[in-house]
Amino acid sequence: MKRLLLFWLWLLSGTAWAQMLPTRHLEILCDEKKTEDFDVLSLGADGLLITRTVNDPFRNVSHLYQFTRYDSTLARKWESEFRLKYPFEGLLSYHTGDHLYWLCGDPSSDKIQIWKVHLETGDTELIEGEVLAIDEVSQFKVLGNKAFLAGKYNDRPVVVAFSFFDKSSKALPDLFDYHLALNGLEVNEQRNQVHVFAHSTRKGRCRLLLHVYDYDGKLVRKEDLSDDSDKSLITGKVIPLSNGESLLVGNYSLHCSEYSQGLYLARLGEHGRRDIRYIPFSDLPNFFNYLKPGRQERMRTRIAESRKKGKDPKLSYLLQVHDVIPDGNGYLLLAEAYYPQYKTASTVFSGRNRPQDSFRYTHAIVCGLDRAGNLLWDNCVSLDDLTSGELTQQIQLSRQGNTLLLAYPYETKIRTQRIRGGETLGAGEESERLPEAVRKNLNSDAPASLSAWYDANFLTWGFRKIDAGPSPRDAFFVYKLEPSPAVN
Repeated sequence: MKRLLLFWLWLLSGTAWAQMLPTRHLEILCDEKKTEDFDVLSLGADGLLITRTVNDPFRNVSHLYQFTRYDSTLARKWESEFRLKYPFEGLLSYHTGDHLYWLCGDPSSDKIQIWKVHLETGDTELIEGEVLAIDEVSQFKVLGNKAFLAGKYNDRPVVVAFSFFDKSSKALPDLFDYHLALNGLEVNEQRNQVHVFAHSTRKGRCRLLLHVYDYDGKLVRKEDLSDDSDKSLITGKVIPLSNGESLLVGNYSLHCSEYSQGLYLARLGEHGRRDIRYIPFSDLPNFFNYLKPGRQERMRTRIAESRKKGKDPKLSYLLQVHDVIPDGNGYLLLAEAYYPQYKTASTVFSGRNRPQDSFRYTHAIVCGLDRAGNLLWDNCVSLDDLTSGELTQQIQLSRQGNTLLLAYPYETKIRTQRIRGGETLGAGEESERLPEAVRKNLNSDAPASLSAWYDANFLTWGFRKIDAGPSPRDAFFVYKLEPSPAVN
């Protein structure tokens, strides 16, 4: 009986399993005479890819890209590289399950290079050509043997398709409009289509439009996703369903505001969009779980009083919505609430023109959807006013059986919380991500990053100082974080 009681106490506490320990690691010594950048691409249980970009003007080395593939034990599998010739420079990258693509451009002409790296072997292939009618590129995707570049031309939105075979390029129709602003570019490998989201602003009305193109760049259909209400759709993500329809998910605001009032779900079929289901934040049972109990109660009281008066409670949040994640027989929708922090030192800027100094995150929202697009549950995790200089994804998700492990970086630590649907399991945990010898020598100008890897394992990476000869040198490190042995 005593042993059974101890087991249940351990199960309810939820503490032993969530401790994360830095185990295997690798380290790359930086050359102080060169400018070097590193990027880590998680390949799940297949390992990871490290991209090292080197610029050494003293030795006439400019834009050298070195790739090293590691397996899940951090053992090296292969190395590869390519070198850009002047005046080409790297712009954007994109990866599929089999390849990594790097888009490179010549600032003084329409010439481009696309480097294709085979993730299994490290073999590289160079594709060269010219892309007309685009001044600046903000998004880059690859579908089959075509690249799609989104950006601007003469201050108007444009998406250009570039063929790897005949090196031809063409602008996708119906986008070159001063009243449009590109909102998103997606490729659908399952249906061999390209989705372009754009905001339309005309006569004081803000509408979200979806342009669907086939592989050849022909406009298949154009959908006005908004309705006639005062609600404005901010973002959209398309999820293909098995019956030929698609599920559209995103967040919405009121009267063209950038502040979200809630989430929405809609169906897209051959005959257009079905009615949108709006889900105000106040209708999500666990949306306020990030608040302390007293503030939660006051918030719910305020909402109830507003509804008694026949008013809809207005709850406004800046929301960063991430890609929808397939999960078993459904999907996971992840978003983070944040607000900008502005410079307070003597400045002449005011209002919307003030430059933000950083972003402060309040909480993350996780929702479960079934295959038909129905909302099954919601949950929320406090991010403890986490601050970042860039608006990037902070929360990381990892599944363990029928539970989800939510993790995010906080200074030199990793904070974790386990949930099962709308149920929060135990208290959140906090672990050091790195050994003490690494923590005390971290590069303060480049905070260490965190990413979910595979199963319940995570990756963390960054720079630190090490003693190497007469003076300290920078080293790039990667650590594998594993659950404590008590879990296994």
